[in-house]
Amino acid sequence: MKAQNISIIGLGRLGASIGLAVKQSSQNLTIIGHDRQQDVARIAQASLGAVDKLETHARSLVARADILVLAVPISELEPLLSVIGDAIQAHTLILDFSSLKQPGLTWAAKYLAQGHYVGASPVLAATWLSDGRTELEAASADLFKDSIFCLMPSPKADPQAVETAVSFGSLLGAVPYFVDPLEYDSLVQGLEAVPGLLAAAMYRAITQSPGWRDMLRFAGLPFAQTTQPLSAGPDVAYQALNNKIATLRWLDALIEEMKSLRQLVNAGETEMLSSIFTDLHLERQRWLAERSKNEWAEVPASEIQGNTIGSQFLGAFGDLEFFIGFRNGLLKCAQFLARFFADGAGAIADGAHVDLLTTFRK
Repeated sequence: MKAQNISIIGLGRLGASIGLAVKQSSQNLTIIGHDRQQDVARIAQASLGAVDKLETHARSLVARADILVLAVPISELEPLLSVIGDAIQAHTLILDFSSLKQPGLTWAAKYLAQGHYVGASPVLAATWLSDGRTELEAASADLFKDSIFCLMPSPKADPQAVETAVSFGSLLGAVPYFVDPLEYDSLVQGLEAVPGLLAAAMYRAITQSPGWRDMLRFAGLPFAQTTQPLSAGPDVAYQALNNKIATLRWLDALIEEMKSLRQLVNAGETEMLSSIFTDLHLERQRWLAERSKNEWAEVPASEIQGNTIGSQFLGAFGDLEFFIGFRNGLLKCAQFLARFFADGAGAIADGAHVDLLTTFRK
């Protein structure tokens, strides 16, 4: 069966960018969109051209979806699945792009009567890392180009449906990478939850200052980018509480680093501080360079070029050996995270440093 339409629920920057990427491809697919905010839906269709049609009722949308993209906050995912779960067709591939994966898998098992559920998370392309914008108008077909497409399929998902998910990632310009959902969520604690908590602490510290209104009037790019994670809203709380032990470990590590910097500032250690920030600047530049190269993916992008979603729905490749090869990425990720949580995170709390990228590529 050929895929004829892709239905997207959630037409913010993420959902609209997915729609734009699919429309930019050579696939002959109809893209139907839904957003609970009708003004957002109209902008996505009329102004950006991210979808071909709009559907006001979510159940009507999913009832005819071949591929269903869920681009909603994690705080909205369970209520959504409870409403649409029994309306999804048996052949439908469900791609969940919410920020946490294990809760999504749990809710999918609870609410989905049929269909093939795959947790997905495209990583922002290196060229967009410093952009800082999250609003709908910043949507782009290239938002995930030359990056990686993390995949966490349900154990019940048909392997051919997973292959279709891999092919979908190629439409976004991303290389597939299979990750265990529990381990992925644990990493999200440090990469998304902690920056969100830090943004909240900084914003509250500034706004509680007597002269905060004058300060905010002159606030520029550093303040805007540091507090940008607050745009995720309640998702930050969901991420932080999803694994309290991991969150507290990261917060303890962050507090220790702040204490160390405070001591250096208090002591007037100009040379030491300058040296620290010089080294960190160079490390960050190396990280950005590696992100641009995207060399830690398990399978070269060239191996998935040319395959189409429409060629054979629920199986664009027709070869399970290709899928099994991808699963090797899961083993490497699990080995890294087992070492990390056994030794690495504790070492961070003691003031040591773990080079996540170097370790991840071993």
